[in-house]
Formats: sequence, structure tokens, C-alpha cells
Amino acid sequence: MASTLRAARLYADEIAAVVTVADDGGSSGRLTRDLGIPPPGDIRNCLVALADESPTTRLWQHRFESGALAGHTVGNLVITALAEIEPDFASAVRAAGELLGASGIVYPATTDLVSLRARVEGGVVRGQVAVAETEAPIQAVYLKPREPKAHPGAVAAILEADQVILGPGSLFTSLIATLLVPDLRRALIHSAAHRVFVCNARMQAGETQGLGAAAHVEALLAHLGPYSIDSVVLQSPMIAEQGVTLEAAPLVALGLKVVEADVAAPDGTHDPVKLARVLASLN
Repeated sequence: MASTLRAARLYADEIAAVVTVADDGGSSGRLTRDLGIPPPGDIRNCLVALADESPTTRLWQHRFESGALAGHTVGNLVITALAEIEPDFASAVRAAGELLGASGIVYPATTDLVSLRARVEGGVVRGQVAVAETEAPIQAVYLKPREPKAHPGAVAAILEADQVILGPGSLFTSLIATLLVPDLRRALIHSAAHRVFVCNARMQAGETQGLGAAAHVEALLAHLGPYSIDSVVLQSPMIAEQGVTLEAAPLVALGLKVVEADVAAPDGTHDPVKLARVLASLN
């Protein structure tokens, strides 16, 4: 998602990011368990992506290596401190963005505490980290509780947008997890925006191992509904290592606009400049 936000900064007048709060690993998971706040890690990364690179942003990404704070990042701790100062967690996120000079607004998908679950053959996998690492094919994911309350600002951002970009990122544990919040899913379906899915360029070990582009889209539509996206951006040519196969024909058959473009950086992630050119052309 950070790559998408950096891309959006190159062509969009106003930017809003809606971020999952299902992370239960590392620093974020510890802060959620210890202090009862939504996990701040994904939110921190998005805020930093919306800010100019500076000593402050580098400080926010610093991770302590020893002692009681080992594993925590400075930014996570700042957001946690603001959550104790501000009236609520969403206000803390907004204040964090102001501190960083972020050129956009970041909304948590929900401020309710949620846990991600996955149905796999033989049972249920519990927790975002466990879902991401499972070797069993994921059949479906859901939140516990199933109907958390969406952040009103996130709903409004989706309904008022000219363009909604989904991905790239962890398909089940980040992208779909965000839109499992019912009011966000409904907002996406009813939005008049052009809704673009940027498919991952690489398969993710465990989570999407063996899934081509068509399988990525099928999983997305199975969870969100058949009319939830308009266009799909695919990396072309397919990258050599763990690349997601293109499979454009099945997507065209679904009525989707398919854009094949070279949007990858040398390391297989998405290049913000290349991605911005493609996304701007879809406005």
C-alpha cells in the first residue's frame, strides 16, 4: 500500500488511505494486547509514505533492537502515546499525520479490536500472522467479530473518491481484511469511483503461493461481491522469480478492463513512478 500512496502523490489532488487493523504480530500485536488499541504498524507505514522523506520519517521507522523496547518502532510508540492524549484512536492517527506533515489522510478501517480468521481445509486458522504463514490453501477469510463498525471518515472517503485503488499488498491479510468491514464493502460497491485492483507482481509464500492473476481476482470478488472492481492492473512482463501469471482472458470475460504494464521495480515490488503513470491514465 505504501507504493500506491507514493504513486498517488504524483498525480492526485487529495489522498485518503483506508488501512486494515487486523495485524496481530510484532510490535503492533504487542501494543494491542498490552494497551487495548488497534494495531498501529500498517497505519504508521502509510503515514510515512504520505510524508516527504526526512530525518523525522527515518526516525519514525527506527526499530529498537534491544531491551524492553526491542521490536517496537518509534512511530508505533508515538501513535500509541497520541492514543492516550487524543479523544480516540482515529484522532490519534490524524494527529500523527499532522506531526509528519502527511499529504493525505489515513483512516483505520475500524477502531474496533478485530481478529482475522481463515477457513482452510481441515479447520480454521486464527490471527493475521498465522493466516499469512499457513501452508494450506485459504478458502475464505473473515473477521471476529464479523460486523465491526467502520470508521465514518473511511466510508465517506470511498463514496466521495474519483478513483479507488485496491492493492498491491497481502491479498487476504491486508487488502481483503480491510474490506471485510461491512460498511466499507458496501461503500466500495456503491461508489461511483473508478475502482482499480493493482494485482501483486509476485506470489506471497504461503498466502498466495500458486495463485495467478485470475485467482487473485476471483478471491477478491468472492469476498467483496461481483461488481466491486472495474479495472485490473497486471505486471507485464511477468517477473522471473515467483511472478504472478498474467491470465488476462478470464478477467476480460468478467467484464473487467485489463491493463498490462511494466510497473515493477527491480526487486519485484511496485515502482511508484511507473504505477502513477498507469493509474493516472485510468482517471
